[in-house]
Amino acid sequence: MDDVCPAPVKERYWEIDAIRGFSLLAMITFHTIFLLGVFHIINVDVWLGLGAYLPLGTSVFVIISGTSLILRHGRMLDKPRRAYYMAILKRGLEIMLIGLGVSVIASLLILVFITDGRYVYFNFLQMMGLSMILCIPFLRFGKWNLISAVFFILLGLLLETVSGPTWLMAFGIIPPDFYPRDFFPVFPWVGVMLFGVFLGSLLYPNGIRRFNFPSAGKIGEGLAVIGRYPLQIYLAHIPAIGTGLLLLVVISGLMGCPIGHL
Repeated sequence: MDDVCPAPVKERYWEIDAIRGFSLLAMITFHTIFLLGVFHIINVDVWLGLGAYLPLGTSVFVIISGTSLILRHGRMLDKPRRAYYMAILKRGLEIMLIGLGVSVIASLLILVFITDGRYVYFNFLQMMGLSMILCIPFLRFGKWNLISAVFFILLGLLLETVSGPTWLMAFGIIPPDFYPRDFFPVFPWVGVMLFGVFLGSLLYPNGIRRFNFPSAGKIGEGLAVIGRYPLQIYLAHIPAIGTGLLLLVVISGLMGCPIGHL
């Protein structure tokens, strides 16, 4: 990456937004089923079984986020490298702070509605924000980040077998017999994001697509629109779905009939 380049990339690649949009829809589906289980509308074992597929969908989203760091560089080619890094740092801190607020609110709701003692410690947004910041020193290595990605993913798998104090939980070390909810430690997930940086450097060097791609089509365009607003959708979907299901439960109770017969 040169310090200054007069030709920033202005094009937005629909396939990146579409993949992100598809991941968001998968996440919304999973959380909807989860909330259906919380409100006892469906058998709780259904959403527990779907939990096995959550890491796959999450990985796709995190990989695309890593690729987007390379695309961001392409849009800032006319600015010094420091400005590029500072933009990522600022965005990472913003996402971490929002994630902290989500953790507090979610833990309070869990205390009221679930009461199983499994609260939210270092959630998805907190992991995303910190991972973005930790990726900054590695961005200059481009395609060599495949090595870093593999290392941190393996490190995360190793740390899963290690127990330790609560203050190390963000790194994947948790106290014995403690199972937090919505928990995304930095390791291995920063490795997954660095894999996205590797792919971005390989397929979109300096933010420029190096291969031909067909037009989006109606489905692709629809998914791309969704994928352009990931944070807003993430923050809005659970309150919206939860409120709707709560109203459904209340209305069915007032009418004295099963939910399935409304």
